[in-house]
Amino acid sequence: MQPKVTVLCTLLAFVIVVAVSSLIVDAIPHSHESYWDQQDDIDRDEFLEILSRLSRTVMSHPEMENAKRGLDLGISRGFSGSQAAKHLMGLAAANYAGGPGRRRRSEQA
Repeated sequence: MQPKVTVLCTLLAFVIVVAVSSLIVDAIPHSHESYWDQQDDIDRDEFLEILSRLSRTVMSHPEMENAKRGLDLGISRGFSGSQAAKHLMGLAAANYAGGPGRRRRSEQA
């Protein structure tokens, strides 16, 4: 009697798993409408125009080629990087003629 009950429970569990999985599959509709289709959005002529304008800008301003960042807000720095940046800003302020610090005797006279 025990093996028959085990087989029956196993078969019943299998049927329940199959039924529930088919309900879950039917509940989630599969459509590609929510995905961004890159092929439809790219206009090749506009893209090539943007690239050519960018290359002309870089060629006309050679100092842009050596610049690592356009705008550095310090977000990507760690603690030591931000300390180094503060130190360099302090050195720049100290070397500035009207900046903070002790006045030289030649300037006081």
